[in-house]
Amino acid sequence: MKRRNLLTTALTGIAASGVLAGCAGLDRLGLTLPTASEPTQTAETVEILRLAYGVPRIIAADHEGLGFGAGYVAAEDNLCLLMDRAMTVRGERAAFLGAGADNANIASDIYHRRIANAGIVEALLAGDPDSVDTPSAEAQAFIEGFADGVNHALATTEVSDPNCAGEAWVRELSAQDIWYGALTLPFGQPIEAIASAEPPEGENATISEARVEDLLIERRGMGSNAYAVGSDGTRDDVNAVLLGNPHYPWDGALRFYRVGLTIPGELNVVGAGLITTPFVGIGHTEHVAWTHTVSTARRFGYYELTLDPDNATHYMVDGQSRPMMANDITIDVLGENGETTPVTRTTWETEFGPVAVSQRMPWTSETAFAFAAPSGGLRIIDQYLAMYAAENVQELHAALSRYQATAFNTMSVDHEGGAFYGDMGLVPNVDTDLVMRCAASDTARGYWMQARIPVLDASDSSCRWGDGEGATAPGVFGPGASPHLFRSDYVAQSNDSPWLTNPAEPLTGYSPIWGDEATPRSLRTRLALDQMAQRLSGTDGFGEAGFSLETVQAVMYSNRHYGGELLRDSVVEVCRDSGEAELQPLCDALAGWDLRVNLDSQGAHAMALYLLAGGGVFSGEFDPENGATTPVDLDTRNPAVLEALRATSAQLAQLQLAPDAALGDVMGEMRGEAFIPIHGGPAGTGVFNMIIPGSPVPGTGWTSVRHGSSWIMTVEYSDEGVRSEGVLTYSQSTDPTSAHYGDQTRLYSEKGWDALHLDLDEARAAAVSSMEFER
Repeated sequence: MKRRNLLTTALTGIAASGVLAGCAGLDRLGLTLPTASEPTQTAETVEILRLAYGVPRIIAADHEGLGFGAGYVAAEDNLCLLMDRAMTVRGERAAFLGAGADNANIASDIYHRRIANAGIVEALLAGDPDSVDTPSAEAQAFIEGFADGVNHALATTEVSDPNCAGEAWVRELSAQDIWYGALTLPFGQPIEAIASAEPPEGENATISEARVEDLLIERRGMGSNAYAVGSDGTRDDVNAVLLGNPHYPWDGALRFYRVGLTIPGELNVVGAGLITTPFVGIGHTEHVAWTHTVSTARRFGYYELTLDPDNATHYMVDGQSRPMMANDITIDVLGENGETTPVTRTTWETEFGPVAVSQRMPWTSETAFAFAAPSGGLRIIDQYLAMYAAENVQELHAALSRYQATAFNTMSVDHEGGAFYGDMGLVPNVDTDLVMRCAASDTARGYWMQARIPVLDASDSSCRWGDGEGATAPGVFGPGASPHLFRSDYVAQSNDSPWLTNPAEPLTGYSPIWGDEATPRSLRTRLALDQMAQRLSGTDGFGEAGFSLETVQAVMYSNRHYGGELLRDSVVEVCRDSGEAELQPLCDALAGWDLRVNLDSQGAHAMALYLLAGGGVFSGEFDPENGATTPVDLDTRNPAVLEALRATSAQLAQLQLAPDAALGDVMGEMRGEAFIPIHGGPAGTGVFNMIIPGSPVPGTGWTSVRHGSSWIMTVEYSDEGVRSEGVLTYSQSTDPTSAHYGDQTRLYSEKGWDALHLDLDEARAAAVSSMEFER
């Protein structure tokens, strides 16, 4: 796309939301495109509307135009974040920022430069156009337009964000930067483990003295809730309802960004996507709405290498010695003197993947471990374009099956009243029989039994991932073997395994690599299912049974605390029976707490500290036949109860916080000089509206949020059409000089909602401003 010229800027009314769109490769799926009711957009212009809270809506005639508009607004609101991510994927952090704490920037650059040097993106872009691995022309045009839009904003607007103004690493983006960013999303890759791998007595140890203790690659602190309610779970005048509630970082490359995209007569979608990946990840169209939750599936594994006794960089396969490939990578590192010095490190490659190290998986003279993970390549954008074109949950399932590009659970509803759950991504095709037959060590057996991570014997060629029927990549399960469920009442997900997605139809018989079965559920999962049951029966105080837009919003913001509901009374009894005078203020605070995590809930922070100190011990047995409701009672005889009370009292004293303080007085988020009180509660305590704050400040409390509720979206389909509202908890912009740095954070604090305005006429009427670019 050629450089555009700004034509107009106009002021109008006020309003709502959006999400990204596009359509590509849909003939591969046999899907038809949804028809939008807007007038035809001329091929010469890209129109950008700004709605309330700075939410952009892009209207263009093609995918390149959509990409340009999406890139332009992303740069206006989050330029420094985009530039920082580009610096990362180029492998240039150490060159501009120095080695970093524990040489973290060196490790990051080695990891990302390793991928870039291999030319993976370039090879995929030039691949067979009929392959799902090759991005369609529409997807490539969208990415090229996005980079062009970012660069146009960079060239025509002043960098006001103090986080990167004047920095040398603020430079133009290329389409390859965006593709590599999508290929290497920061979902816990073993960066240091690969960059630090070295033969015995090697030199790479200088990268990280404290190596990764455990390579589980958990998305620590990340989670999500989702309800997809079909026609049998809604009120009579409603066909379907969806709640999306991902718990993602409030800072960094995994922030969501609200945006809407429209190609009149062809494509119309609103929602939000990760700011550094220009597609809508959680959103809705006229026909379908979807969200994602973090999955329990292990999308990776290891191969245990039996090394050649004569050479620790060779490994044995069926009695034959095979060499590793030494991959020398050179990066620049900024020194304290302000000059850069080239530094070369070596990664070690095998047919399975790179060698990775940890204290539990060291590289010795006898064994090493290779990290293995199936790659979805660059399919992700075409998969979402196909999802945007789906007219019902069956077609959305077909899109997921065609590409297998989503590394999450997907929950969806359609306008006809169908509900769907599926974990449809690429997962190694292994089962317990294979792993136990091919476990060459206690380490390998332990990883499977304790963490469901397959570690197979590389020396035996029969110990390999199997090829699943219909799979889109080698060594993975096919889509038909993936856990999935269609229902007319509901599916619910809060980051436990697929087992009790709907207790009326448990998902069983899958390999443990997907998740465990017949095991205790988290308190948050149990609360999610309890809220569902109460809403379906109309016993939650929110009126007539069944879901609607208003009732799912009421459930979301009800801020129940399931751990407190189950345990608080018994905890108070133990507290008072202890007779310890210093505990009595805590006893009284817990006794007076309203069992919520609202801003005015007094003592909620004390209960959170108590449970995080290990006081949530149960006495009853878990019953798989009642997996959503057991166990129930506190183990009052367990010394951990009193120990946690003492620890909580001591911590409150150290923090100079009253045990009966209101939550909104001690937990919030700073936006400039303003303290915005935040409701919600931490993981592991039985809170649906999860908020994980940063480190507390003595005498003040918690003044920042690390993870938690981020993009909260609610959608209702009825015979009258679609209604949708949402809120981006941390707001649109990371620029502290922006008017949209904290406005939605205040909206969230007040339990407010903002309309998404899928209908383009409604969006135009609600627009605060508009601009056009000429192509």
